Amino acid sequence: MSTEPPRNSTNRLLAGPILPTLMHLAAPNLVMVAVQLGAVSAKAYYVGRLGTEALAGVSLVLPLFMLMQMMSAGAMGGGISSAVARALGAGRRDEAEALALHALVIALGLGAVFTLGALLGGPVLYRAMGGSGPPLAAALAYSNVVFGGAVASLLNRGRAVLPRRRHPPRRWRAGAT
Repeated sequence: MSTEPPRNSTNRLLAGPILPTLMHLAAPNLVMVAVQLGAVSAKAYYVGRLGTEALAGVSLVLPLFMLMQMMSAGAMGGGISSAVARALGAGRRDEAEALALHALVIALGLGAVFTLGALLGGPVLYRAMGGSGPPLAAALAYSNVVFGGAVASLLNRGRAVLPRRRHPPRRWRAGAT
């Protein structure tokens, strides 16, 4: 039995040392979490500097915003990537492309639902959560900005979980029939 370290990535996963392999795989996620933590901290600091009304307004919008983010990244994103990966793994590229297109249509619809829901139902929801006066005004201003871009945000998240390709599908290339 050789003590030489595995050379390619598949062998490293199967036969390499466990801790260095796990650290190598976890590093990108750790960097992402650190960046997200920095962004959230900077946002909280900035909003806190705007005053208590702004902070209260953001806290009224946060549950609905987090619901949208988790539906797009977790529920929808996980389903998209899983279904497309299964189709690609089975060699059904046309099915994977159809799934990707359907996923983007679903993301478009979900974004529209969140946008319309927040614009039309936001005032009622935020009042039911205890918002009134300047915090409610701040919540509505923040909500209109955040959910005004919900369609673009959900489309971007839906696209982000799709597998990367080197070349566009044949039917998307110039001159293809």
